[in-house]
Amino acid sequence: MTDPAITGYDSFDAELLAKIDGEKLSVGYHNPFLVSDPGLIWLVLKGSVDIYAVPLTDGAVAGTGQHLMRVSEGELIFGMPAIPDDTVADGRSQIGLRAVATMGTELFRARRGDIEQDDFDLIVVDWIDRWIAALAEIVAPVGGPRPTGYLEAEPDIAFTAGAVLTPQRGDTIWVTLDAGYATAIGRWRLTEDTAGIPLPLAGNMWLACEADCRITGAYTPTALFRGTLWDSLASFHLAVMQVIARQREEAGASETSRLERKAGANRATFNASLRRIGGILAGPEAEGTVTGTAATGDPLFDAASLVAQAAGITLTPPTDDTGAGSRLLSDIVRRSHIRVRRVVLFDDWYRRDNGPLLAYRAADNRPVALLPDGVDRYVMADPADSTRRPVTAALADSLSGEAHVFYRPFPARAMRVREVFAFGLRGLRRDMATIVMMGILAGLIALATPIATGQIFASIIPRADIPGHLTIIAGLVLAALGTATFTVTRSFAVLRVQTRMDASIQTAVWDRLLALPVPFFREYSSGDLADRANGINAIRELLSGTIMQSVMTVLFSLFSLLLLFWYSWKLAFIALAIVAVLLGASLTIALAMVPLQREMIGRGGRIEGLIFQLLTGLSKLRISASEPRAFAKWAEQFGITKEITYKARKLAAIQAVITALFPLLASIVLFASISYLLKGGEQGEGSFGIGDFLAFNAAFGQFSAAMVGLLGTVSVLIAIVPLYERVRPILETVPEITDGKADPGAIDGTVEFSRVVFRYKPETPPIIDGVSLTIDSGSYVAFVGASGSGKSTLVRLVLGFEQPEAGGVYIDGKDISGLDMQAVRRQIGVVLQNGRIMSGSIFDNIVGSLPLTIDDAWEAARMAGFDQDVEAMPMGMHTVLSEGAGTLSGGQRQRLMIARALVHKPRILILDEATSALDNRTQEVVNASLARMNMTRIVVAHRLSTIQNVDRIFVMRQGRVVEQGDFNALMALNGEFAELARRQLV
Repeated sequence: MTDPAITGYDSFDAELLAKIDGEKLSVGYHNPFLVSDPGLIWLVLKGSVDIYAVPLTDGAVAGTGQHLMRVSEGELIFGMPAIPDDTVADGRSQIGLRAVATMGTELFRARRGDIEQDDFDLIVVDWIDRWIAALAEIVAPVGGPRPTGYLEAEPDIAFTAGAVLTPQRGDTIWVTLDAGYATAIGRWRLTEDTAGIPLPLAGNMWLACEADCRITGAYTPTALFRGTLWDSLASFHLAVMQVIARQREEAGASETSRLERKAGANRATFNASLRRIGGILAGPEAEGTVTGTAATGDPLFDAASLVAQAAGITLTPPTDDTGAGSRLLSDIVRRSHIRVRRVVLFDDWYRRDNGPLLAYRAADNRPVALLPDGVDRYVMADPADSTRRPVTAALADSLSGEAHVFYRPFPARAMRVREVFAFGLRGLRRDMATIVMMGILAGLIALATPIATGQIFASIIPRADIPGHLTIIAGLVLAALGTATFTVTRSFAVLRVQTRMDASIQTAVWDRLLALPVPFFREYSSGDLADRANGINAIRELLSGTIMQSVMTVLFSLFSLLLLFWYSWKLAFIALAIVAVLLGASLTIALAMVPLQREMIGRGGRIEGLIFQLLTGLSKLRISASEPRAFAKWAEQFGITKEITYKARKLAAIQAVITALFPLLASIVLFASISYLLKGGEQGEGSFGIGDFLAFNAAFGQFSAAMVGLLGTVSVLIAIVPLYERVRPILETVPEITDGKADPGAIDGTVEFSRVVFRYKPETPPIIDGVSLTIDSGSYVAFVGASGSGKSTLVRLVLGFEQPEAGGVYIDGKDISGLDMQAVRRQIGVVLQNGRIMSGSIFDNIVGSLPLTIDDAWEAARMAGFDQDVEAMPMGMHTVLSEGAGTLSGGQRQRLMIARALVHKPRILILDEATSALDNRTQEVVNASLARMNMTRIVVAHRLSTIQNVDRIFVMRQGRVVEQGDFNALMALNGEFAELARRQLV
């Protein structure tokens, strides 16, 4: 019989253990032991034990172990047989299990046969279920197929070929195959011949039907009652050991492959360095050489790096433990915080500048980089063989028909307009040099007109020099042709600069908007925010359009100014004084327009936001007969805007009058100055003749025309100030940064709030006041309470949209402040009461941009109780909905959004009053689906009838949890929850 000393342990019933004949052991890490005897069991009385898979030689440990699991206090360890090690052909090597206990651990070792007695049925069921769940975590591969259904403890259930079945969370199902054949976890084949030995499935294990199947499932008590449990458990142990041995073999091969890749990458980097040094004289464009990046051994990442480098993007290098070839492009761009777009390659795409592209060879799907080489040429860089070849028609035909374009993001910091402009100009050095060079040449040629005018009137006409006259005419014609050529060339360069700047800046702006923290969007309406975002493009158009050309014209009109000083420095200073007066007056008017433009632009954004809200709620306005009030609200704002516009246009009219009068007034002042200077004898006839005067006047005309053009752009330049003030919040708000934060991996779904305090503004009372609670993985919980009690705020905290003032929010025991929340949110499904439906088909609304099929969409629709509605529509899943889905009822819209949240099989599902518009029948369907789901479910509810079957209800009041329990317990408590329920019943 058992030693009396084992009494006093809370995890075990002393009377029950007294029936077991065994011995108590005190162990620690200093005395590990093997658990390779199937006839033994070990009960963990105190502490914990880590289990390792180890190689054995003649029954002794002969190498390092691989950690498998930890067995905690109150759990049981079954002995599992050692099996031959197939990687060593000496007949002496095996793979077995070794236990290493923490210090102070106490165990009770006994024969397994002692617990096979009828007295132990109930406790044995719990021990076995927990043991199998632990083994399931070891053998079930990560990233298995999406389940299409759940295993039930029912006899002879029919499933069709292709069905993927998994037990519901917390269940252990012993499966036998009555007909057909199937595969468990992609490793174990089940047929009718194996029907006598049930296979236990738990946790993330699955069963895939390879043909039409008939399956019988049973819970552990049933298997124990039928007498098949112990033999089946022994068979399961042997199968698990075979999987563990295979995993060790695969891990060893993976490590060998990793070391080989690392060595290959080092060699490739060394060779690339030698080629780079050797190609200094040959130049980087020498055919057959790939330069610019260090190879990593992963063809996809290396090709993507070449494309990214050409686009001005730096990719985050892969980690050493990521297998080459197994990395996806989505993983690379997500890690590097950039966006990509898939494009189609057609016709003679390689003769047009489409930017750097990531493409694939059609024959072997090998990634290659397509890099622009000039305006109308491409080269293909293949990092796999370190070659670079010009793209010809034949080479283009050897590529698959699709490629990816990379988009460069703004830096993850506050930015100024100057930095935005510099960002847009990156890679445009050649075009900017063309613009500058063409402007200089055009400015030099423009000097021909005043010089020729002076020569004609000074020497050619007085001498009646016809040949000289014709020569000057021919020269002017050639100068005109040259000017036209330079101007056209410069215009094309400006057009390329504008187009490329627009593409790079606009995509970066929208990427920035999508990356901004959620609290930023509380400050602005949708229309106002869209207007602010478009303001960046307006600034870009001003800087790269009219202003660019005008400023360049003014810059190179300096040649005309120099010519003025050549003919008469005194008259040149007078000309400068005239232009200075004009610019001063124009600048004064432009500065007076700044506050008016600021008010106009600000009100314009608010009006756009108001119009968007009115159009969105048009049906509600009609129902409440509020159209006149809506019109009055818009007209009030519109009228004020027009008053400001009228004032601004009056100032603009004054500026237009000054601009129109400038040439006449300038000529009067200039003629008067010349007359005064001539009368005073300061300019003698010999030193300033008629030809010089006419040449001076022509040069002044060119210079003054450029200054008049500048006047037209001064007000435009000043307009950038209020535009920048509008877009500054977007540029200066730092986006949500995930660099340096931990990857959460596949989350389990446990959520914990620890003394959380949160308020939206420092001067307001806390919305969440010291909340501490835990939501277990897979549980179904609800938050209820009056409006403003903090229910939805808790949801925002879980999603990382808000940061607590004190305390912490934890997912799977990890503080979310240190996690990559974008990776966390990808594993959370959220449905809000005021969620929006996008314009497009029902399939597009459910699946979105996820790489899922129509079968996935139908499954999600069935789980949301929406499948029958879709089947009744003319085009089923392909029925097109307008924005807002006005053709759907409120309940249908909510079910569509629930299907959207479920389609990607999230680990946590959050429903924030998401079933308020459902009728009772549909509510029952949705509730039944939610109850079966293998995920954590968090519901914020006002209709208490929808949460009768949840595991736990948290009652909120003024930011605190005042009651918690299941529905019946809270009703029996007769507290705040019961009062809420009675109100709804009344």
